[in-house]
Amino acid sequence: MTQSVTLTAAIDDTIEGCAVPSAIADRLGVAEDDVVALRYGIDREVVASVRPADDLAGGTVRLAPSVADRLDVDGGERIAVAAVDLADADSVTVAPIPRLSVRGGEALLREAMGDTPVTEGETVSVSLFDGSLDVPFRVLSTEPPGPVVVGSETEIGIDPGPAPVGTAAHATPIPDSAVGGYDEVAAELVSALDTLFQASDDATDATARRVGLLLSGPHGVGKTHLLRYAAWATDATINRVNPQRLLSAGASAADEYLHSVATTAQASGRGIVHVDAFDTVVEEAGADTVAAIRSWLDRLRTVVDTAVVAEVTDPSEIPSDLRQGARLSKCIEVSEPGRADRRAVLSTLAAGTPTRSSIEIESVSRRAFGYVAADLVSLWLTTVESAIERSDGDRVAVSEADLERGLAETEPSGLDGTTVDVPTTTFDDIGGLEEPKRELTRAIEWPLVAPELFEDLNIEPPAGVLLYGPPGTGKTLLARAVASSSEANFVAVNGPELMNRYVGESERAVRRVFERARSNSPSVLFFDEVDAIGATRTQDSDSPATERVVSQLLTELDGVEGREGITVLGATNRPRRLDDALLRPGRFDRVVSVPLPDHAARAEIFRIHLADKNTAPFDSDGLAERTDGYTGSDIAAVVREAGLAAIESRLADASDPPATGDGHPAIRIEAEHLRHGLDAVSPSLSAEARSRYESFDRFE
Repeated sequence: MTQSVTLTAAIDDTIEGCAVPSAIADRLGVAEDDVVALRYGIDREVVASVRPADDLAGGTVRLAPSVADRLDVDGGERIAVAAVDLADADSVTVAPIPRLSVRGGEALLREAMGDTPVTEGETVSVSLFDGSLDVPFRVLSTEPPGPVVVGSETEIGIDPGPAPVGTAAHATPIPDSAVGGYDEVAAELVSALDTLFQASDDATDATARRVGLLLSGPHGVGKTHLLRYAAWATDATINRVNPQRLLSAGASAADEYLHSVATTAQASGRGIVHVDAFDTVVEEAGADTVAAIRSWLDRLRTVVDTAVVAEVTDPSEIPSDLRQGARLSKCIEVSEPGRADRRAVLSTLAAGTPTRSSIEIESVSRRAFGYVAADLVSLWLTTVESAIERSDGDRVAVSEADLERGLAETEPSGLDGTTVDVPTTTFDDIGGLEEPKRELTRAIEWPLVAPELFEDLNIEPPAGVLLYGPPGTGKTLLARAVASSSEANFVAVNGPELMNRYVGESERAVRRVFERARSNSPSVLFFDEVDAIGATRTQDSDSPATERVVSQLLTELDGVEGREGITVLGATNRPRRLDDALLRPGRFDRVVSVPLPDHAARAEIFRIHLADKNTAPFDSDGLAERTDGYTGSDIAAVVREAGLAAIESRLADASDPPATGDGHPAIRIEAEHLRHGLDAVSPSLSAEARSRYESFDRFE
């Protein structure tokens, strides 16, 4: 479109085409019977003859009812209006919207479209059989492209149909080459739709077929994308129900709108009625509108070649009566993509882009934990933008550096209190704790790196490990180290962040955490402060939420939906608060104490923390002697305080210090700085608290 103005639509059944204020016509440079393009939203555009009107308000465009129908507007919407150059068509290809074979109809079509400007995507009604049947045709293409008029010399091509419904990208079926990953889900969806269509063909009564299904999954996983592929695979069209139309309309108008969409779907041969955000619709719509939807679903039992697919993020939000019987009783789940799915999605996105041979899609897919399909699209767009900026006019080719920038500038959506990453911490970074290291290696690393040995002996590895001990002793570090040593994904969950005051939200969060771990298996699922969600139910009998969350956690730990490739780690410094049921076999069946470091461990911790720093010779045993009762995090604080003291001394030194190779003043941690750190940092645990932790005998 050229220069355009935006006007408010009004319906006028006394005119043909459209009318705009005379001042607007002058501004656009159009006169009576010229042609303008009318656009509503991003995917609806029609052309129509225009008439300047002196009596029309300055911000209004009047539309004939036929034009309003083609734009799908009711009045009050904002419409963009622009002048267009109308060309004589060399050729126009059309297809009937219903599945229909039309032979010898070129003359009828030329007569119907003659003198009327048309453009790709428009619908033209053609009268057949002496006016007894009106058949809608959609313009598939024009030559030249753009608004044209059909003349006596125009070549008319008729496709057998059915024509695709609408021009919006989300409503267009796509081939399998445009789909990455999700092979099993895609096959299940195709099979389900094919069964629904075949059942409608074979059904002898209304009770013999299911009307449709629910397609569930988190936002951005690609539910609509898979539906578009399933439409292509089953030779069906997609007819979208606008959720806002249902929410803004009353029950009667909603019923009429749904009936209209279903009628269009039926006329297109195999038609899919696609209801997006269905859980939002039933939650926010009035009871009368929900009743109208229920009645509409029941009436569809007798409609052949039509299936309803309702997208939801949580099927439990849908009223049970809509999920019963022949309505939407089948549910297909699209979970977050696993590593193989992420690799397939990225490979599909990269297929049409020049890339350097050095890029490793496999490496990116492994590191893109928690990314749904929409996040991967964003990642790839950022990657391509980086390549374009870097090319400086040269040939664009995506490099490894561009992929790194894409990863750095995008992040997974909807983490729900979890973080997923690949730890780099190793057991060598942790001083002491030899017994906990050994237990974690046996319980977690061995089953992940050598599962065949467990299969040979026909024994089950431990299902979960609970680490308990005072704060700061290294429980989280141990969890990250064992994930790193086994090359597993590390899913960290902060227990308190999962708790939500709204009914059902905490249980849903626990469920989502396990779903994310399954998607990224092999995974180590680490619950920090697990006592926040696993508190003893008898102690919290006045809190039904706590009971529900513990029950949900027990269900997931029992592996009702499968826990292959997932090892659960919990950490707590309040073990007496944990519910007894969590410690039964098959749940947290290995309990490991992480005590305060002894003398040897403290010396090793000092050596680890000072190893990568410029220091004067120090006595690790002497430092350990002075830090009895310190935790590992306390010792880290001592070293940090010593470093600050060294910086303070250097800044206060007025003399010209010797410089290092890069020109910066030489600086190192001296013995007096370490003594300052010891004086400044006291043990975080009091003597009473240390005594209390040492007396824990719950698990002994």
